[in-house]
Amino acid sequence: MQFAHQVTHPDEPVIIARSAQMRRVLDLAARAAQSEATVLIQGETGTGKELVARTIHCKSKRRTGPFVAVNCGAYSDSLLASELFGHQRGAFTGAIADRVGVFEAAAGGTVFLDEIGATSPAMQVKLLRVLQERRVTRVGSSLERAVDTRVVAATNADLAELVRDKTFREDLYYRVKVVSSRIPPLRERPDDIKPLIDHYLEHFANANAKTDIHLSPEAERVLINHRWPGNVRQLCGEIEQIVAMAPSGTIIKPRELSEDLDERPPGGDPGAAETPLPNASSSAVTSTNDTEATYQQLLDEWTRDVVARRLDHFAGNITKTAQSLAISRSTLYALLRKYGMRGQED
Repeated sequence: MQFAHQVTHPDEPVIIARSAQMRRVLDLAARAAQSEATVLIQGETGTGKELVARTIHCKSKRRTGPFVAVNCGAYSDSLLASELFGHQRGAFTGAIADRVGVFEAAAGGTVFLDEIGATSPAMQVKLLRVLQERRVTRVGSSLERAVDTRVVAATNADLAELVRDKTFREDLYYRVKVVSSRIPPLRERPDDIKPLIDHYLEHFANANAKTDIHLSPEAERVLINHRWPGNVRQLCGEIEQIVAMAPSGTIIKPRELSEDLDERPPGGDPGAAETPLPNASSSAVTSTNDTEATYQQLLDEWTRDVVARRLDHFAGNITKTAQSLAISRSTLYALLRKYGMRGQED
């Protein structure tokens, strides 16, 4: 049976913190690192809770010890018990040998319990005992073993509310929040967005051996003004996608950003005049006499002109053209047949 925890000795992570809110988070992390207190980090998914936990570890006297992270929400109760506490040979089907659990594997270091709010009441009792007694019992054994680990926990849930709802033990809550820190979502710290964009552009350009990839002012504005519901993780993924798809020397335009970003109307750049609405003076209408054409004729000519220019911009690429127009590939194929055009497959 395979387990997911990895014993690592991480370098201190890079955390971009221009905003006052994140500077306070990092200041608290630095002060908490000088103690052995259990730390609770709260924040939405993607805000960087594990990075702050690693920062605490790397600034502590345990920095030379292992850092072991476990997502408590990724396991059933029985598998989580084996992951955290270890098991004896024969404890269950597939347990063909003794196995050390996370708390033993992290001796002299730090255990990071991610999504601790997802644990069951039964598991909470076991975790409370570990935090109180600093001892664990492997699954299938009656022998208690002392452990020397520092615990940092994290959750995207409101643990205080879970306590009020009787789904999280109050005694465990106070055990894990000896020191408590909240990482604000990215929408609450807009001062960090531009530095994060610059950091990830440079990082992914170096990782992909690319140079001179820049954002146009319009594209940068879209990224800065987006609310980022997925927080830093979503922003990181967006920049990675941009760099992966762009050749060196590219200036990224809004049309090359993801379709679901704020300020980006379907099929066009925010504020762009590239695809104006059809009207009697539109340059997109070229072959029909305005005074005699029907609305449908004007609309067809405008549509044909827009599709032709988008297709030319993307060198005939069907997928990119369809994405830029916010239509499906099948719809684009239908338009190409209607207007006698051809594109290229990816």
